[in-house]
Amino acid sequence: MDRRDHPRRHVASAVTAIIDRPVETAAPRPGVAAPSSFPSMGYQPSLDGLRALSVGVVLLYHAGFSWMHGGFFGVEVFFVVSGFLITSLLLDESDRNGQVSFLQFWLRRARRLFPALYAVLLAVAVWAAIAGSAEQQSQVRRDIPWSVFYVNNWGQILGNVPYFAGEPPLLRHLWSLAVEEQWYLIWPLVFVALLRVRVPRHVIGGAIVAAAFVVFAYMFWMHAGTPTPLGGPPAAFEGVDRTNFLYLSTITRAGGLLLGAGTAFLWRPWRWTHAPDAPAGRILDPLGAAAVAMLGCAASVAVLTEGYVYQWLLPLVSILSLVAVMVAVHPAALGFRRIMSWTPLVEMGKRSYGLYLWSWPIFVIVGATTGSVWRFAWAMLLTVVIAEASYRYLETPVRKGAIGRWWNDRATITYWPVAGGAALVGALLLFYVSVDQFNRFEGGDDAVFDLNAAADSTTVGEVSTAVGPAVSSSVAPTSWIAPTAPVVLASSARLAIVGDSQANALAINLPAGIEGAFPDVVNGSVDGCSVYDSGSIRSSVGFNNNFSVCQGWQDDWADSAAGTDVALVVVGAWDVFDIDDGTVYGFDTPEGDALFVRNLTSGIDAVLAEGANVGLLEVACMRPQDVEGAGVRALPERGDDSRVAHVNDLLRQTAASYDSNRVEFIEGPDEWCDDEAIAVDLGYRWDGVHVYTPGANLIYTKVAPDLLRLAAA
Repeated sequence: MDRRDHPRRHVASAVTAIIDRPVETAAPRPGVAAPSSFPSMGYQPSLDGLRALSVGVVLLYHAGFSWMHGGFFGVEVFFVVSGFLITSLLLDESDRNGQVSFLQFWLRRARRLFPALYAVLLAVAVWAAIAGSAEQQSQVRRDIPWSVFYVNNWGQILGNVPYFAGEPPLLRHLWSLAVEEQWYLIWPLVFVALLRVRVPRHVIGGAIVAAAFVVFAYMFWMHAGTPTPLGGPPAAFEGVDRTNFLYLSTITRAGGLLLGAGTAFLWRPWRWTHAPDAPAGRILDPLGAAAVAMLGCAASVAVLTEGYVYQWLLPLVSILSLVAVMVAVHPAALGFRRIMSWTPLVEMGKRSYGLYLWSWPIFVIVGATTGSVWRFAWAMLLTVVIAEASYRYLETPVRKGAIGRWWNDRATITYWPVAGGAALVGALLLFYVSVDQFNRFEGGDDAVFDLNAAADSTTVGEVSTAVGPAVSSSVAPTSWIAPTAPVVLASSARLAIVGDSQANALAINLPAGIEGAFPDVVNGSVDGCSVYDSGSIRSSVGFNNNFSVCQGWQDDWADSAAGTDVALVVVGAWDVFDIDDGTVYGFDTPEGDALFVRNLTSGIDAVLAEGANVGLLEVACMRPQDVEGAGVRALPERGDDSRVAHVNDLLRQTAASYDSNRVEFIEGPDEWCDDEAIAVDLGYRWDGVHVYTPGANLIYTKVAPDLLRLAAA
């Protein structure tokens, strides 16, 4: 049988024909010029100049320079440019041909995007397998499947991967490319559907711009935590971290893409302007310059964790980006276009995709994310060299049809490269299945929880025989009065652990055997949050942690406590600092104490309303240490035992204001203060603050009887 007559070949041809059947967008209207007479946008080097500036601020942001806190806004500029450019190209194709080819559009995107991405994934996987830490290997194992299919952003959201916690993931930056690729997949379909609606294009454009502002409004209301359907992620994403969803999801980040796409219907100056020296240039040039300058200011001063980012600054950045794009494509804006078309900027813009892809893993590997000028210079040298090689020898050839030519000439070329590539992919698959999941809080020696040992370690009279042999002693401490009746303990209890990252570390590091006492442990922690929903800490070393992303933490506590018997509140890591909320609440001042107690009380009340009793865990004596991957450097306030003691006094006073059967202050292990060897042992606390499993077991052993007593009350 002739190969051309093979049934499978006919089926494949038929499928291709169906997919690639040009989709008619609209019939020409009477009085409208023929499609071929419409001028197209053509190549706009000024847009590459904007891309160059955008990737530049992103690189500086990734380098950790304190004067580029808001460099993440560069991604939003990319979104606006992509929305405008892609929609303009689709409009040009529709006007030129009267139809749009989905297959050709997606093939062009694939040839442009896939080669560099898969090269980065391969390189990162190879490095992780050979030289990466256990955490990095696990991160790569987790992230590669999501990244291969351009859904990395949803992988981080659904996996509740904190953006600022632990060792920086080598593939964390791929979230933005995932958002764009999802846009490229969906938008052509929406575009064709919109053009088939018999309404003027300016109406379509206006509706899309309005949709962008609906997205911005949704982001605002979600950040505000308003108790409405708009107050959080959609029901399908219940339980995901709100901040992750805000920053990473395609739903919330579609605003810039929609804004650019809608404007493409409304702003087509290459069709209306024929005089490059038109007076409009005298307005457009300074307008474009002002937009870029304001974007630079936002990039230099904004902080990602600040509430205003989601409430109004991100929409403003999208609007400023749009203004810059509109000026950059207007023929009359000669001055602005000349600057944005400066050859070094244009060449950098052409390579912006590769620079973005390669830079972050290189920065992480060489340690260039901490604001070091010399490490940044070394990382940039590597990035530029590798990105240039990728652009010249991989991206450009594939974009120009190298794969098709190779396929046509396959009979005359060697298959050694293919065999070598297959062997490499096979080795990486073996690496993938062999790598264990790693948790940054887990480590140290194995720890096994023993409830009887917990009872035996508890002060006389505090436990009953309900959980094992009663503790016997003929001498009671002088400061303790024996109860007149044995205290009843629950045989087991459903436990919720709420609070900050210390609560998270305790909740996820469950020692073996803990299920005998607590068969159900709910993790209700919110990393980076204590009992505040606004303001920020004031550290003696200039470190900032902002609480505006913590809005609604009381609801998180209550939701976690629902259906449990007892909730353990674990705070203190942020409560040893001054708080700046417009007004400075100094530590150990009446105002500062009142703020802490008032907020803590609101959280306790929320938990009690769900029927769970509450234990307030004693703040441990912290011994903060600089540990690679900690995310937060060692802060001296945390090592001040007098500050820790004051927070504990406030916890005791707060507990004493409630019914002792419902709320109790629970003392933790004495070892954190009394045994310096344990206190500084990173096998117990990986950074001197957050527990590993042995440290968690130390705490559970001490507090289990108290929690079980509260559960039985």
